[in-house]
Amino acid sequence: MKKWQKSLLSLLSIGYLIGLAIMLWPRVILTIMALLKRININITISSQTIVDYYGMTLIAITIIILLVILLIPSQKPDIQLSQTKRGRLALSNDGISHFIQTQLSGEGLSNIKVKIKNTRHQRRFHIVADSIYQQYAITELPRLTNTLTDKIADLLAGVNTVPIKVDMKVNQAAGGKRKATRVI
Repeated sequence: MKKWQKSLLSLLSIGYLIGLAIMLWPRVILTIMALLKRININITISSQTIVDYYGMTLIAITIIILLVILLIPSQKPDIQLSQTKRGRLALSNDGISHFIQTQLSGEGLSNIKVKIKNTRHQRRFHIVADSIYQQYAITELPRLTNTLTDKIADLLAGVNTVPIKVDMKVNQAAGGKRKATRVI
């Protein structure tokens, strides 16, 4: 899990725990209101109103979370090429990633990393590579992107008409830098 997901789930869990505690022990609200009166802060809301509003808020948050979970597209681990009575033939995302790395290996790029987002409605390929000659590689990016898109479309020809999008980024490679000192 990512850090923001953990923090969001932690906050939601704390909110639910506070809500359950208030609903199970409503005297806690009366005690807190009595403490606030001693500090000269007057609140004229009844404890049952606070419990009702908190419960409605938790229901609304739960509905929003449910809708987000249902509407986020799920990623597929592979692309189905054919389905017969005897079995299923599919091309995995790792196979496509290795195909892309093989196609780009002769273009002066190194350390090629491919991230694939394969959903029912789109196939997105995010490629990051290093190049010693970054300016030259940047000028060649449109050609590389177009040829790679065509080759991926040829690889997946006849499967379905899901759009293919290729995003490429070229970083400057650390050429010639040594990690250790040279001893003569």
